Amino acid sequence: MKHAAPEPIPDGPHTVLSCTVTDEPDGPVITLSGDLDYETAPDLLAAVTALAAPAGTTVTLDLSGVQFFDSAGINVLLRARGALHERGAELAVRRLSAVVERIFRITGLDTVLVPDARTATGDHEDPAMG
Repeated sequence: MKHAAPEPIPDGPHTVLSCTVTDEPDGPVITLSGDLDYETAPDLLAAVTALAAPAGTTVTLDLSGVQFFDSAGINVLLRARGALHERGAELAVRRLSAVVERIFRITGLDTVLVPDARTATGDHEDPAMG
């Protein structure tokens, strides 16, 4: 029996990760937009480690604009958390996109990096917050 060669996986459009840092009263917020994957994870780690985040500071990642999130994204969030902990600072997450929220739930990452309950996650409004 003869089998056809598998079709190559098309190289789809790749969205660059945009990291915008703003200073808010509770500490710096990095708003991400695009793909958080193997190619872009180093950009996020560089953005987090470049922040002046002394002990007691909380750095918050706004993940509402993340369109693609894979194991490299998980890894970089944990590495960023570790780098901040070494300085006595904390990492928080908020406004998870639907893609990120799903991966957080599937992997249990939502028990390690608990999304900020004060803001809605992704596009879903929490009626309890209302």
